[in-house]
Amino acid sequence: YGERWGRHWLDVVRYAETNGYERDAVKPNIWRYRDYVIRAFNDDKPFDRFIVEQLAGDEIEDVNADSLIALGFNRLGPWDDEPADPKEDRFDQLDDLVNATSLAFLGLTMGCCRCHDHKFDALTLHDYYRMVAIFDPLQRPQNGRTELDLPVGSRAQIEAQAARDRQITALLKDVPKGKPVPPDVKQQIAVLKLATHDLPRGYFMHERGPAPDTHLLIRGKASRPGPKVEPGFPAVLVDKQPPFPSPNATSQRRLTLAKWIASPQNPLTARVIVNRVWQGHFGEGLVRTPNDFGVMGQLPTHPKLLDWLAATFMENGWSIKKLHRLIVTSNTYQMSKRTNPAYAAKDPENEHLWRFPVKRLEVEAIRDAILTVSGRLNPAMYGPSMYPEVPKEALAGNSDPDKIWKPFVETEASRRTVYAHIKRSFVVPLLETLDLCDTTRPGDKRQVTTVAPQALMLFNGEFVNRQAKYFADRLRREAGDDPARQIERAYLLALGRRPTPTEQTAM
Repeated sequence: YGERWGRHWLDVVRYAETNGYERDAVKPNIWRYRDYVIRAFNDDKPFDRFIVEQLAGDEIEDVNADSLIALGFNRLGPWDDEPADPKEDRFDQLDDLVNATSLAFLGLTMGCCRCHDHKFDALTLHDYYRMVAIFDPLQRPQNGRTELDLPVGSRAQIEAQAARDRQITALLKDVPKGKPVPPDVKQQIAVLKLATHDLPRGYFMHERGPAPDTHLLIRGKASRPGPKVEPGFPAVLVDKQPPFPSPNATSQRRLTLAKWIASPQNPLTARVIVNRVWQGHFGEGLVRTPNDFGVMGQLPTHPKLLDWLAATFMENGWSIKKLHRLIVTSNTYQMSKRTNPAYAAKDPENEHLWRFPVKRLEVEAIRDAILTVSGRLNPAMYGPSMYPEVPKEALAGNSDPDKIWKPFVETEASRRTVYAHIKRSFVVPLLETLDLCDTTRPGDKRQVTTVAPQALMLFNGEFVNRQAKYFADRLRREAGDDPARQIERAYLLALGRRPTPTEQTAM
């Protein structure tokens, strides 16, 4: 369940494991964020807590490894490690944060306000830079062009490791550069590391030092700073701007934002996530523009239902699993997919839900189902990503074909598709052909295309043909040499039913 529904959320937050641009370097340990999302869905983590951890997991009282890993949300976007204009690039990063936060949680297109007031929604240039000021204290840990990750754990655990590392540094201070470390010093270091083990590491940004001044940028250009702006929220959504507390270890700005977004009084948050879950079940949301609840977005087809679901969702402790149960036990979910010519004439888009909509399976479900039927699915959960096999011809088109992709290890590569390495500059051809989401921006819903390469890849692709051979081996093992029994077993495994007499004869 977490692997299936967690992937929907990874679409929304523009998840990928590399930075994009020319070098497209790997984001160290970013797979821990993917695992965090899967666990959160499996554990039914309350969605309001889910929001707070992703925006401000370092600012909450009970900081832990999970809440720090969740901060990967703020660092998922593309990043240029050698920008032509560092100041402009810095604001591009802040723009990504404001845009991703407003789209994912609020269904607002605030990115439109970087240069001017929104052309349609009641969002202003000032609103945008108030939000920029909230994220401005964040810094990207890096050493030149190399990104750094950070230890994750409770505050006490992180401080203990930092104190240990200071002791080790002091021990090494008197060792001449280039000389071997003396045995007694090695022994002392080993004792220190035995007493305080290395913590796992996560990929997130942190705050260091006082919050900088944030200025409104004229026409969105870093080279043209305007008046100073204080942190705040879009004015149209609040009666008055909330006070931002005095900073402690961090500015507390993101925590203030996260608590406001996750508040039952916020008019958008619950509606936006309820609409996303509805879309996951029906293929279309009650609002068919899930990232845009503004003037240019589509109006809800059933506004009272959307409001009722949002209110019920909050009353049920922001539980996604209870929301699923409510939807799938409804008459609407249990309707047939059969058409009705009279209804179709009046409502061809099925906006009034007079039948269950026909929808396309995503590539993850298709690939995982093939592995399941062939008997080769590796159910191992979590951990570093696997590398599916890719055609040599696809690799040959890259400038570094020997380094761009790790060697194919079939057992590892037979894990569920959510664990596949997602490289922005080189998407696995099977995933790309079958409409994997765009990883450069928050995805509201995937494109559904019908093109010849899809049929060719599913009919004659290396992956599918290999699994077909494994399927044949499985049928011989489980049904013996009798063709009739093999055919029946094949239908039961692949389609969940026995063949009809006509199909049995044809096969």
